Amino acid sequence: MNLAPLLLAALFASEAPRFSVDLSPTVRVSWERGQMPVLWVMPAPGQGFSHLAKAFCGDAQKARQLAKANPALARPLKGVRVQIPWALLAPAKKVEILRAVFPKDRRVAGGYEHEIVALWQGEPESWWELAEWFCGDGSLYGEIKKANPQVPLFPPAGTRVMIPKRFLLPELRALPVEAKREFSPAAATPTPTPPPTPVPSPPPPRRSPTLPPTPGREEGKAPPGVPLEYHDGYAVYRLAPGEALYSAVVVRFTGLLHAADVNATAFKLAELSGITDVTAIPVGYPIRIPFELLLPEYLPLEHPKRRDWEREKEELASIRRLIRAANLDGIHVILDAGHGGADTGAIAEGVWEATYTYDVMMRLKRVLERDTKATVWLVVRDQALGDDPPPKNQLPQRRQQILLTTPPYDLADSATGVHLRWVLANSLVAKLQKQGVAPEQMVFVSIHADSLHPAVRGLMVYVPGRRFRPAEARPPSYLPPVREVREVGRWRFSPGFSSRSEALSTQLAESLVRAARRFNLPVHPFDPVRSHVIRGGQAWVPAVLRFCGVPTAVLVEIVNLNNQEDRELLLSWQFREKLAHALAAGLAEGFAR
Repeated sequence: MNLAPLLLAALFASEAPRFSVDLSPTVRVSWERGQMPVLWVMPAPGQGFSHLAKAFCGDAQKARQLAKANPALARPLKGVRVQIPWALLAPAKKVEILRAVFPKDRRVAGGYEHEIVALWQGEPESWWELAEWFCGDGSLYGEIKKANPQVPLFPPAGTRVMIPKRFLLPELRALPVEAKREFSPAAATPTPTPPPTPVPSPPPPRRSPTLPPTPGREEGKAPPGVPLEYHDGYAVYRLAPGEALYSAVVVRFTGLLHAADVNATAFKLAELSGITDVTAIPVGYPIRIPFELLLPEYLPLEHPKRRDWEREKEELASIRRLIRAANLDGIHVILDAGHGGADTGAIAEGVWEATYTYDVMMRLKRVLERDTKATVWLVVRDQALGDDPPPKNQLPQRRQQILLTTPPYDLADSATGVHLRWVLANSLVAKLQKQGVAPEQMVFVSIHADSLHPAVRGLMVYVPGRRFRPAEARPPSYLPPVREVREVGRWRFSPGFSSRSEALSTQLAESLVRAARRFNLPVHPFDPVRSHVIRGGQAWVPAVLRFCGVPTAVLVEIVNLNNQEDRELLLSWQFREKLAHALAAGLAEGFAR
């Protein structure tokens, strides 16, 4: 499959930064991140689609396609620009655009030298994007990264990157080699980038004429970047324009996500803050948040709970991955899709979690096996589907998934299915260790779709917090007598395993989040990597992570099904394919750091 179409034009048009440059008084390039450039041409009097197609597409026969790309125009009109998509442009025009947008780039003896310029509000180009633009295939990003070993994964503006000649688009490869100069990517001096253009704030909500005073003495210093005022036993946050109590305060500062918890806490904070109408809170109104509800990172610097949290973070930060694997060479990836069979998982507007997470898992398997050197193992399989998910948006809801135990289990019971997953993973750990595979060469990835407060959206990753790990794991007595249950028996975790597992899993989770953002996928804005779930006043780690013997284990919540935007994205096969590529990139980069 050609991976070029995966950077989709329509998915994130309202959110993606845009860059534009004039090539001439009548020709403009507009480039929205996540897409390819579009040429906007002001036609001269008498010019029709055939003339424009010949001039910019290299072939007058493309006039019909050009007209189709401009459905609002029956014919070119004076003073109205005609858009010419990248795919229709003649190779020479594509080169002209790339040279105009990146004027410091050069064709050199070894290939093509590109200087990172950070077109989009100071955000540097990603390796995937470089492969997409200059090679025509984003999946070649690993080869380009390999050719630039001294360049970091997120190169700053001013860094020079070499695109090897053998991977270049034919039109770039055909360019004459320019004057020879020394190429030193690491020595490039980053150039400052302009700050993002301010976005006008939305109109403030209805406000009361006066704000109540903030009682209590000021107490404690705020951590850097934390917009809270501290008083005796509580913090104060002042709402900014356009912010809501649910998302800007409860979700952000307490870590709560589930609808019942978020709503109950919002009304509690409203009562404490003297608010009678949560839909009409004035801008700047002081919202009181008791210390016992705050996440530790939002407590005052000297607070005991914050100090304990900082010590834990420092301890985990000192743990480093011992194994590095270029393009996942030698890494065994164990893939799981949540729920299945009799267990549909979350359901929102008729969309089953199990159906779409399985589709994403199979797409990820395909990408890993085709584009990396990883060995992939599945925990679950749909008996009616093959290994190539179809390019279909809405999928038939199936109950035919089975767990790949010996013999297979048909997922008739959800609790049994949950425990058999970690049993199966641990059995595989033992099997691979006997073959000489180190546990750190194994990764467990469980894919889910969450059901949270509708105001919450985007990808999140859970890791097994060490405080929620037992010293040993025992399969429940009600599990069926499959071979893996007998093999695993009582699984003991060695001293230090839980801390090391949380550290390594967190490193990978952060890599997955970075990749998702780079692919312009929606990511939860506050703490997208979490060590536990909070629900109904309880904190816990899902069993599939809690008892897992794979040191690097993550549970990825790809979307929130209760959020309409997230749900609509999940119903696009292009989004699911793009998501699979982002997860694969995150896995590869997690083992390349």
